[in-house]
Amino acid sequence: MKRIIVPVDFSSYADNAFLTALKIADKANSSITCVNVVSTPLDWEKLSAEKKKQHPDILDLEAEAKDKLKAFVMDHKLGGVPVETVVEVGVPHEQIIKVANKHKADLIVIGAYGIGYTNEKFLGSNLQKVLRNSECPVLAVKKVMNGNDLRKMAFASMFTEDSRPAFLKMKPMIKDFQTSVHFLVVNTPNSFINSADAQKNMDKFAKGLEDIVIHKNVYNHDEIEKGIVEFSENNKIGFIGIASTDRKGMSSYQIGVTDTVLFKSEIPVLSVKME
Repeated sequence: MKRIIVPVDFSSYADNAFLTALKIADKANSSITCVNVVSTPLDWEKLSAEKKKQHPDILDLEAEAKDKLKAFVMDHKLGGVPVETVVEVGVPHEQIIKVANKHKADLIVIGAYGIGYTNEKFLGSNLQKVLRNSECPVLAVKKVMNGNDLRKMAFASMFTEDSRPAFLKMKPMIKDFQTSVHFLVVNTPNSFINSADAQKNMDKFAKGLEDIVIHKNVYNHDEIEKGIVEFSENNKIGFIGIASTDRKGMSSYQIGVTDTVLFKSEIPVLSVKME
């Protein structure tokens, strides 16, 4: 893993994401790019210098953000982790994805909520859109992850071949922390599979992954999301991996398993979009 992107909006959740990214980068010998976005619907990149001068408020916010982001990084003990800062102007989730693609990011670590968070909100809107559009794994956190959290993961899936590429994208992080992985099939009345068949699916999925410690589990619950959370909490899982359905082309945002699990639990969620 070479490059980790951390969106920073100066909220407490962004701070938790950055501290988590530092922990991962230190172990994985990665560099970090912190990105702050000055929000505007204007297509800022296509405006001429003269046109930009007509928006002094945005120019002032951009200059302030650059100073503030540098101070944010300097306030943390970085160890030997290389950290760079980037300030972009535009639609936040679009700019975050753009920076990730430009740097060929291996991971985005993002706070579950942003600076405008209130108790009645479901999840941060930028997070939901980053989850929907990112080509690389996205680790969404509410709290700072420690070394123990990173050593025990539940991967919830039906273990079909279309979810395998998503799991393989998670593998570098799993290897770096020697994470033990708990394969998890949640059986519900509406989505039931015979336990023996579920075991066969997991066995087949695990072929070629002998370099990872894997445990296989079938868990019964009335709801998939609640089953994932309950299993993870009962087994002291450090983070949950989910291969998310590709919802990029949908006209409206539809809440998926990833979003719901993250909302219902304090446990971080590592999401990779299925191809």
